[in-house]
Amino acid sequence: MNSLLLISIVGIVSATSDELLSVNVVIRHADRAASSGWATPESPTILFRGNGELTDDGIDNAFAQGKDFKERYVKTGFIDKRFLPTEVFVRASEVNRCLMSAASFTNALFKDTSKDHAVIPPIYTKEQANDPLLVPLLSCQDGWDDVIARFNLSSNVNVMQTSVVAMMQTMWPAACSTVNPALFDAIIAELPNKLINMPANYKSCAQGVHYLELLAGAGNSFNELRLKRVAGLLTNELLNNFAAVANCASVPCPGQPKMRIYYTIYQKNGQKANFVDTNNCASGCSLSAITAAAAPRNHCSDSVRLNRSLIILVSDKHVELHIYIAFMHIGYETGAKS
Repeated sequence: MNSLLLISIVGIVSATSDELLSVNVVIRHADRAASSGWATPESPTILFRGNGELTDDGIDNAFAQGKDFKERYVKTGFIDKRFLPTEVFVRASEVNRCLMSAASFTNALFKDTSKDHAVIPPIYTKEQANDPLLVPLLSCQDGWDDVIARFNLSSNVNVMQTSVVAMMQTMWPAACSTVNPALFDAIIAELPNKLINMPANYKSCAQGVHYLELLAGAGNSFNELRLKRVAGLLTNELLNNFAAVANCASVPCPGQPKMRIYYTIYQKNGQKANFVDTNNCASGCSLSAITAAAAPRNHCSDSVRLNRSLIILVSDKHVELHIYIAFMHIGYETGAKS
């Protein structure tokens, strides 16, 4: 899997008598073919579903991920093995590879019916044009001053395209400079597939993941404005989920699923100290102090302005947030300072 955008949220877990309240999982789609183009002549045959579609490896990997979660949350009794709609909520962006990844993941979670048929939860989605939560806007022309200065670009027009050429010419191995930039997505998508024999100079372009960080304003290419646009709304959703459970008078909380799963077309860890200021807070904090209102999808201002990533929970209870970044799983437990 490749990666693009998300913020990590960290807190403190009570040292004594934890009770798990809620689990939020954010995953990018599994292995897929490039959105357009092919790295090798044999690629279309091997990746037979076509451009942008999930591969068999992707289906298997998503299923294996689901099995891991079954061990942790179903077999331990946190959620019912038969699947109860009140306990599990699944949402995916309206892209085939995301919907199929979500189906493969949840296929592994629950007990089959008495006739050995898989139990797959409903997967909620929205049209891409109206889904800023999981398909953030990337076409804004402002917020690129750092990229323009870094690569001495002539203007902010088509920065997304011109910056990848500049990176290949100035930052990546010399062998990569001979590769057509239009193949970038195909190289990144196809490199993990063991059936595809890729030229050595193509492999050197696998550092293209740094370009994805640049688009996101993440990692070493940190840019607060770009990062807020891409990750702000989803971060706000997660914080609201946590707050709703934390402020609920009963456990389990009526109307609040124990597990929420989000499959997104874009995802990347974007943690940066001066953007995500992680603190512990025992009192006097509220969700309104953490986030401001979100902008609509077609607006190029900040999506969400975050002051700090802190979550206040009832003492001796916690929630868990799982973020999947490429092949790496980062699991955070967040809770109140005891």
